[in-house]
Amino acid sequence: MADDTNTETQKARALQERLASLTPEQRAVLERSMRERGVKGPAGVDTGEKSAAGRQAAAPRRTRRDGSVMEFSLFFFSGDGTAAGPGKYDLLMESARYGDANGFAGIWVPERHFVDFGGLYPNPSVLAAAIAVQTERIQIRAGSCVLPLHHPVRVAEEWAVVDNLSGGRAALSAASGWHPDDFLLAPGDGQARYSRRKEEMFEAIGTIQRLWAGENVELPRADGSLQSVRTLPRPLQPELPVWVSAQGSPETFVKAGEAGAYLLTGLVAQRPADLKDKIAAYREALVGAGHDPRRAKVTAMVHTFLDADEDTAREIVRKPLTDYLKTFLAQQDSFGSEYSKLSEAERDVMLNATFERYFDSLALLGTPDKCESLVEDLVDIGVDEVACLVDFGLGNDQVLKGLEHLTELKNRYRATPEGEQS
Repeated sequence: MADDTNTETQKARALQERLASLTPEQRAVLERSMRERGVKGPAGVDTGEKSAAGRQAAAPRRTRRDGSVMEFSLFFFSGDGTAAGPGKYDLLMESARYGDANGFAGIWVPERHFVDFGGLYPNPSVLAAAIAVQTERIQIRAGSCVLPLHHPVRVAEEWAVVDNLSGGRAALSAASGWHPDDFLLAPGDGQARYSRRKEEMFEAIGTIQRLWAGENVELPRADGSLQSVRTLPRPLQPELPVWVSAQGSPETFVKAGEAGAYLLTGLVAQRPADLKDKIAAYREALVGAGHDPRRAKVTAMVHTFLDADEDTAREIVRKPLTDYLKTFLAQQDSFGSEYSKLSEAERDVMLNATFERYFDSLALLGTPDKCESLVEDLVDIGVDEVACLVDFGLGNDQVLKGLEHLTELKNRYRATPEGEQS
C-alpha cells in the first residue's frame, strides 16, 4: 500500500509541474475545455493532488436503500478493429454466455464505421445473430442501429432473422448518427439524409414497427412509383422493443417519449443533474402523448469494472480508461471542441481530472460496495437499467473476472418476487 501511495504522489507531483508550466492563456483554454466536459478546473483537487484518504473524505458514499431496484445489461462499444489475428470476438461471445447464465437483462452491440475505436462492430445484426445461437435467455440488442444509414426494410428483415434465431429476444436502440463521413453508406443522397437525420430516424422507427407487425407499407421504387411491401421472415415478437439513443439534445429525449420508445442514454459528457431533467422530460412527453407510463424505460450506459479491492481496481483501469477518454475526446476535434485547442500538457491535466471524476462518481469502478453509491444516484434520477460498458481496453481475463463482482452488485438490486422478503 505504501508503494501505491508513493506512486500516486509522484504522479500528482509530475502533473502539478506540467500544470505550473502552462501560460495564463493555456490555462484559460484548459479551464474552458474542462467546463465544456463538466470537469472541475485545474486549481481544484481533481487535477491529481488529492490522496486516497482525501478522495474518501470528499465524497461520502451511499449504500443500497431497501426497495431500490435496478436492472443490469452488458454493453460493448470500443473494440479495436485493427487488432490482428483470430479471437477478435472472444470477449463478446464469452461475456454473452456469462450474462445469459447469470441473469443479465441484455447485451448491447453497437454500429461503428471507419475508425479503429469501435471498428470491431460495423453491423450489430450480424453479431446479434451469432450471439442468438449461443444464448438462451438474454435479450440481444443493437446499441445502437444508425437508422438513417439503412433502408428500413433491411432493418426489419435482418432483425426478424435475429428474432427467430433467438426465440424472440431481438431488440434495438435507434440512433440518428453524428459523423458526416458515415453517411456515404446511406441509401440515396447521404448529404441530404445527414441534414435531416433525426427526422429520418423517427420516420424509420414507425416504418419498421409497421413492417414488424406484418403490415403492407408503400415505399418508393427506383423510378419514384410506390410499391406495397411486406417483409419476411415473420418475427416471433409481435412488437420489436425499441430504445432511442439520446445524449445531448433535450429535444431527442422528448421525441423518444412522444414515440413511446424506451430511452438509451449515458453519463458521458453530461452531468447527472442535467440528465435528471432530460429523463423527467422524456417521461412527461411519453404520458402526454397518451402512452401508458409503465411503458417508459430508461437505460444509462456507464463504464464498468469491479474488483474486490478499490485501489486495485483504480490502478487496473487507470491507463485503459484514460486512453479510452483520450480517444473519445479526440474524436470530437473535427467538431471544434475546446479539447482540440489543448496542448499535450493541457490534455494530460484534463484527462487526469476526467479519470478521477469518472472513477469517483460517474462509473461503476471499484468494489460492489463503492458502486452502490452510483446506482442509488441513478435510481434517484429515474434510471431503470445500467448498461455496463466493459470493453474499454482491459484484458479479456480481467473483464470476465470483473463480471463476477458485477454479478454480486446486480444481485443486490434484483426485484423481490411477490411473497418473498427482501
